[in-house]
Amino acid sequence: MFTVNHRATPRFQYPAAVEDVQRAVRFIRYHAERYGITPDRIGAVGGSSGGHLVSMLGLLDGAGDPEDEGPINRVSARVQCVVARATPVTFLEGGRAGSLFLGASVNANTNPQSIEYRRAWEASPISHVSSDAPPFLLIHGDKDESVPFEMSERLAEALRKVNVEVKLIRVVGAGHGPSFPGAEDLPDLAGERARWFDTHLRKT
Repeated sequence: MFTVNHRATPRFQYPAAVEDVQRAVRFIRYHAERYGITPDRIGAVGGSSGGHLVSMLGLLDGAGDPEDEGPINRVSARVQCVVARATPVTFLEGGRAGSLFLGASVNANTNPQSIEYRRAWEASPISHVSSDAPPFLLIHGDKDESVPFEMSERLAEALRKVNVEVKLIRVVGAGHGPSFPGAEDLPDLAGERARWFDTHLRKT
């Protein structure tokens, strides 16, 4: 298991954090033999802003640049399995957190041809859903006031439409945060995460 640090708001805006986690995956994959891992079986897990980042690792193409002078940047940054908690899936609907992350304000009145709109679209995981996306396990409290439960519902629906395997765990009564405050009957989420990775990453 690897823990990744990255540039963050408010000092840094998109795409700094995404670029950093992509670089981390490339570094790990390039040095797979050193770490004793299989380079084409890498998963990612994160929550809230981290959920956004791991979702981007699964949904962005992540292809390396074969012309780059550094060998690490030539390998793929895409992961093969994702577990995401309380993931923001779109920044096209405004909100303070999105404005800080993007360095720009976007709402329903923003011109779709503007730089700000395009930036918000590019930063939104749901914009990058495709049929070759990896399996997604989504976990979300249905009383989350920071990132509405509907966000995970929308991403799950988009993934199902292109026949990507996805499971959404609704944590009843839970608010925002890794401890799922207020949960009425907290399921075995550690077990769910482990089973998801075992199912999709372990060699059979």
